[in-house]
Amino acid sequence: MTAKEEGEGTASTLFARGVSVHFEGVTALEDVDLDLAPGEILGLIGPNGAGKTTLVNVLTGFQRPDTGTVGIDRAEMTGRPAHDFARAGLGRTFQAVRLFAGMTVLDNVELGAVGKGVARGQARAEARQILDWLDLGSMADTVSGTLPYGDERWVGLARALAGRPRFLLLDEPAAGLNEAEAERLVATVARIRDRFGCGVLIIEHNMQLVMSLCDRIHVLEHGRTIATGTPAEAQADPEVRRAYLGGHGPGSTDAEAQAAGGRRRAASFAPGRDLLAVEGLQVNYGPVQALRGISLSIGEGELVSVIGPNGAGKSTLTLAVAGIVPPAAGHIRYDGADLSGRPAERIVRDGISLVPEGRHVFPALTVEENLIAGATPARGRGNVDPAALEEVLATFPILKERYRSAAGKLSGGEQQQLVIARALLAKPRLLLLDEPSLGLAPLVIDLVFDILARMRDAGQTILLVEQNADRALAISDRTYVLRSGAIVLSGASADLAVDPAFDEAYFGFAQNAPAGAAAEAPAP
Repeated sequence: MTAKEEGEGTASTLFARGVSVHFEGVTALEDVDLDLAPGEILGLIGPNGAGKTTLVNVLTGFQRPDTGTVGIDRAEMTGRPAHDFARAGLGRTFQAVRLFAGMTVLDNVELGAVGKGVARGQARAEARQILDWLDLGSMADTVSGTLPYGDERWVGLARALAGRPRFLLLDEPAAGLNEAEAERLVATVARIRDRFGCGVLIIEHNMQLVMSLCDRIHVLEHGRTIATGTPAEAQADPEVRRAYLGGHGPGSTDAEAQAAGGRRRAASFAPGRDLLAVEGLQVNYGPVQALRGISLSIGEGELVSVIGPNGAGKSTLTLAVAGIVPPAAGHIRYDGADLSGRPAERIVRDGISLVPEGRHVFPALTVEENLIAGATPARGRGNVDPAALEEVLATFPILKERYRSAAGKLSGGEQQQLVIARALLAKPRLLLLDEPSLGLAPLVIDLVFDILARMRDAGQTILLVEQNADRALAISDRTYVLRSGAIVLSGASADLAVDPAFDEAYFGFAQNAPAGAAAEAPAP
């Protein structure tokens, strides 16, 4: 259903009508409609910052919308507390598993039923039944805080089921699971739908999982619905491809990719010897394996991009190279030397600067003071090379105009220029850029990428992590495609920009899949 109906849903649906949410002037959701019917599996997808978790929070009573209504079975629930939503038939899991660590698995699952109003004795019996049904009965008496990560996620699912939900909302249930565990999840969600008859809404970055499991797909971008339909329709929708890949998307002509992303470097360019060599890099966040033995290299003077879907491990790669997160295995070699064990501040002095995702200026300090802070690790407190400062201000003239202004008063695009300029004042041989286009207007993105192209042409070595695949492919010399913590495709960016195989590497499904081509979920 797409038409609004006086703020009501149809019988036996979970619904949202005209839902908008704003956080301090930032639009998280704008006029979103959604319906979930019993027995339906609905995938909610979209790039970073699309508003997916905010919408789930609205649908479960954790976030009150600024405008619009939510409800169940024509009954409006807007503004009611989360426990009312639970007792009306809502169950959910969270991105971060939230078990009571000091309680047993059985106690955690039992609480899901008690919270719904089930008597203790009956709740405990039902909790055991659910654990047995999910093949978790052997861990019933295990203290939850001792569980490995994958088992924690299964117990969270069991607890949600103990509340007898009519509608089950799963927020990134496959995050951190390996391939075999993700396949088990697909089969289990299909079994849940068949056994309990509940509607299931699933947020998930694993596109192959979503497309194989869901009956319908609802796509958000910047808080707005841009597409709804079957998995095959979502795969073929140019707006969905644009939201994830930017511009026309790989598979378009090279001229189109160039127009969307910026000017490509002259074909005669040849990089110098490897400045960075990553070998078999594995990074874990507790029990979650974020990078799974990846290897890549960057030659001197080269601009290399790393692209991939949400949750692929791209930011983790930059954090590992910068010395902020430690590798669990593998090597990071910079200028021939292993960086293992070097603190982040030493790595900056050695010539690697990171521009992190989200900008992170010092808002109360002036532009000048922010720039001085960038030079400090390499030259000492307050000691800025005047020639380097003049060069940076010539590259970013808006910063010269705003030199005495507080950084917190700059626009998003001006702040992005500031953090790049600040990193350059450390005189890096290798510049790491994490999502420089995130949250910027198209014209500002054009400006930032023009600056990056000029830096590239001047010989700056750059590792670029970027959500906008078109722009990354157009500006870089080579590209690595990262998915689920592993490199699945690499090559010259000019070649990948017109390679139909890119879609399958990026999303996990083939380009322009025909209607009905989505794989069926594994049998329970």
